[in-house]
Amino acid sequence: MNRECCHLCGGSLCEEPVITLKGMPKAAQYYPDEEAFGLDRGIDLVVRQCLWCGLVQLNVPPVDYFREVITAASLSGEARSHRLQEMKAFAEAHGLVGRRVVEIGCGRGGMLDVMREAGMDPTGLEGSSDAVEEGRRLGRRMVAGYLTELDEVPGAPFAGFLCLNYLEHMPDPGEVIRRMAGITTEDAVGFVTVPNLEYLLQSRCYYEFVADHLSYFTASTLSFAFQANGFDVLSCGTINNDNDLLCVVRKRRLPELREGESEVETLKKTLRQLVDRYVADGKRVAVWGGGHRTLALLALAGVDGLTCVVDSAPFKQGKFTPVLHKPIRAPEYLKSGEIDLVLVMVPGIYPDEVLRTLAAMQTGCDVAVLRGNRIVFQ
Repeated sequence: MNRECCHLCGGSLCEEPVITLKGMPKAAQYYPDEEAFGLDRGIDLVVRQCLWCGLVQLNVPPVDYFREVITAASLSGEARSHRLQEMKAFAEAHGLVGRRVVEIGCGRGGMLDVMREAGMDPTGLEGSSDAVEEGRRLGRRMVAGYLTELDEVPGAPFAGFLCLNYLEHMPDPGEVIRRMAGITTEDAVGFVTVPNLEYLLQSRCYYEFVADHLSYFTASTLSFAFQANGFDVLSCGTINNDNDLLCVVRKRRLPELREGESEVETLKKTLRQLVDRYVADGKRVAVWGGGHRTLALLALAGVDGLTCVVDSAPFKQGKFTPVLHKPIRAPEYLKSGEIDLVLVMVPGIYPDEVLRTLAAMQTGCDVAVLRGNRIVFQ
């Protein structure tokens, strides 16, 4: 962990701290006995902000137990009822009923019971072996370990995940999120909560800064953390009387580039056949357009019978196309009468402009235009 760089994006931190809190407890779970009083003078918490992504963070190493979820709170009564309704809504909205869902940082696994009651098939991941043993004694399916340190997680890939007030403890939040993507299905949805920095600032509760929490998220920086590491954000807002943020995310699907492959193959074949037909009749073909897309298509199609490329940009004229090595000429060349077909292959709004130019030039050539992936004769 390089404490001079942002632990989320690797960017530079502000030279001046946002705030420095002197004499703070060295950990939330540090309870010294009398023998330690002489050594316990507290630590300075240096709060910094990333110049690039804006994340507010502590300039300290993680506490020894950062992999573990330690809480005295238990799910009971009104809190459990609220969580159950929350989990039912989450499961039903995202098709998670009956599907495997993992809670990352589950403590002893109390939420796993709620998730199961809400219709999900839950697994808990927890860094404390003692907590895992206790959870297993209660019949909960739990895995011991810290997400980024496990070669595999039994039960993966999961259709969804929960991460409740745990991400802020991580020295490597980006890596943790990428690992979340790695153990989930392509349509996976996540339910993530963290403390809300904006509430801390608005309420002036600076004593909420604690050595255990390395990251202090706003809705913006929490959204960025997931967007930069493989997820789209479906919603992000405050809960728990604005004390916390809730972010619902979906794993980002990569574009299916192969879907259009057959269409491009058809265009390449059509282009070759058209040029070859003219050449077989002793005619000559020029393409109007020397932009990168046109040059790439001509190279991919291997249109060897092409006579030349026409382009209005002076800096291209007198040069040659890549791969095919066809000369690039000025539009005036078309007045020579040596070209029988002009294929207009320019993007955006420019085809109609070129067509008007050709009409004004009165070249007498046949004219066709590439529109989308179809060649249309005029």
